[in-house]
Amino acid sequence: MIEEIIAKSFYFFTGAFLLAVIASPSLISFLKKFGIVRKDDRDFSSLIKTRRSKAGTPVFGGIIIVAVITLFTVLFNWHRETTFVPLGVLWLAAILGGADDLLNIFYTKERHPRTLGRIVRFIKIHKELKFRVWYVISFPWQAYKRLFYLLGSHPGHGVQAHEKIIIQLVIGGIIAWWMSFKLDWTEVWVPWLGHIDLGLLIIPVILFIVILMANAVNITDGIDGLSAGTLIIAYGAFFPIALQQGSMDISLLIATVIGALGGYLLFNIKPAKYQMGDVASLGMGVLLVAIAFALDRPILLLIIGMIFILEISSVILQTSWKVLLGKRLLKMSPLHHHLEIIGKEETSIVMYAWAFASIFAIIGVWLSFQ
Repeated sequence: MIEEIIAKSFYFFTGAFLLAVIASPSLISFLKKFGIVRKDDRDFSSLIKTRRSKAGTPVFGGIIIVAVITLFTVLFNWHRETTFVPLGVLWLAAILGGADDLLNIFYTKERHPRTLGRIVRFIKIHKELKFRVWYVISFPWQAYKRLFYLLGSHPGHGVQAHEKIIIQLVIGGIIAWWMSFKLDWTEVWVPWLGHIDLGLLIIPVILFIVILMANAVNITDGIDGLSAGTLIIAYGAFFPIALQQGSMDISLLIATVIGALGGYLLFNIKPAKYQMGDVASLGMGVLLVAIAFALDRPILLLIIGMIFILEISSVILQTSWKVLLGKRLLKMSPLHHHLEIIGKEETSIVMYAWAFASIFAIIGVWLSFQ
């Protein structure tokens, strides 16, 4: 059985890799032709001098990863009980990320939320009653939006942070429905302790992990080769776990993902010919969560995905430090930008990140076999 899974996985990996490699040059030309490229005035990281040369690099390149995974899964690995939901949430996240990518490039206006003080003032003095009523009703929503702005989220031109969270909650809700109601699965496996039944608490656990990993992978996609390489390592760690469980469908899905990421990475190592963009970085994080739950190993994401946890933790710490103490902890967050500013070479940062990710991936696999 294991030999059969490995053989088929090799074919899926090779096919996905070759298709991504063959299709990438045409995609790069397409993105350049239609101006889907990085623009300095829309990217805060361009404040780093060494990154200014990246202006004009095509973004949205991650669509090749999503497309290849979709094609191979739909044609050769389509199963309602195992691959249908992972592919579905991948596409929901890809649509969200793609909309953000395109709006950041082509939409010209920034969407600044109103201050709560101004809304309260409108409630008191607006001449028309219907508008006063509307401001009262919408106040909780405006406060929710304003919260992200106060926490350091830049309004920007694309999909806003508060909107992303809501859509990610929907995606998490689909995974929760799949696990809790479709598969009747309410247990979480913990190393050395075995399975712990969480009951309905499994739902907030799933929502938390989806939001955490989707944003963590998205944040890690900041320098050439960083996110693709670390994602290959993370998905690669789940492959032997899938083999151990004899899961043909998930093994083939993982092999397809690694192949697509590998083909993409050939064009993304420095100097990158194109960049992943939110269209794939959000999707890859969500798909990683779906696979972890399908293999009953979501807790291991905190180990196998440690590089992503480190990156998002640096953003949380930076924001907290600024809000509480009024100063920055790092030169710039996430961590890889801080390292760039203090003089570390981009390729060195990537190599160290790959090594760091590999160590924790090995630990995660070892824990799974305990």
